[in-house]
Amino acid sequence: MENSIKEVDLFIFDLDGTLADSKEDLKAAINHTLKSFGLNTLSDEEIVTIVGNGISKLFANVSGKSDKEKYDTIRTYIEYLEGHLLDNTVAFPGVIDTLSSIVKDKAIVTNKLVRMAERVVTALGMGDHIDFIVGSDSTPRMKPDPAPIHLALDKFGVTPEKAVMVGDTLDDILSAKAAGVISCGVTYGFGRRKDLEKAGADIIIDNITEISSYFR
Repeated sequence: MENSIKEVDLFIFDLDGTLADSKEDLKAAINHTLKSFGLNTLSDEEIVTIVGNGISKLFANVSGKSDKEKYDTIRTYIEYLEGHLLDNTVAFPGVIDTLSSIVKDKAIVTNKLVRMAERVVTALGMGDHIDFIVGSDSTPRMKPDPAPIHLALDKFGVTPEKAVMVGDTLDDILSAKAAGVISCGVTYGFGRRKDLEKAGADIIIDNITEISSYFR
């Protein structure tokens, strides 16, 4: 996409790694869960890669073959994270100012449960700037499926070409592509630039404040 300002009607943001710097709290929850099931903990580098590819995928791969084991690991993770959701999580620099400067509708599409996303958004001072939250329990399928983005589009009656999805991981870009919305990757979160490029992100930015250079 050319470096020109595009008029859109809906801004859709991922939460973890895009608006919220939650790495430390997610890392603690992941490693607590792994230790609880006698599994090796992960390094910071491994955590970043795994979060970018989806927590549920991690536990599906390491927890054994039975559905009960997979369910138990995810339940343990969620229970721990809910108790430590905001121990270290903060808004990335520039996020609040950027959200407050956007006069169009703003939604969050996250693979977090809605109740957890709402707590983070409120605690970090984003509540007055976000109009709608789609979580992992809002639709039958999560990102990279387009269903969560479709729900946000339907909520505001916006066509795909008039919306942008801003996110830090491969799943964010793939979801945007599948839904037909503009995709904007950010490099400061859990994802890697090369993955965002490979996925075909329309725009890649290094700071959330750069959004105003491309969209209004």
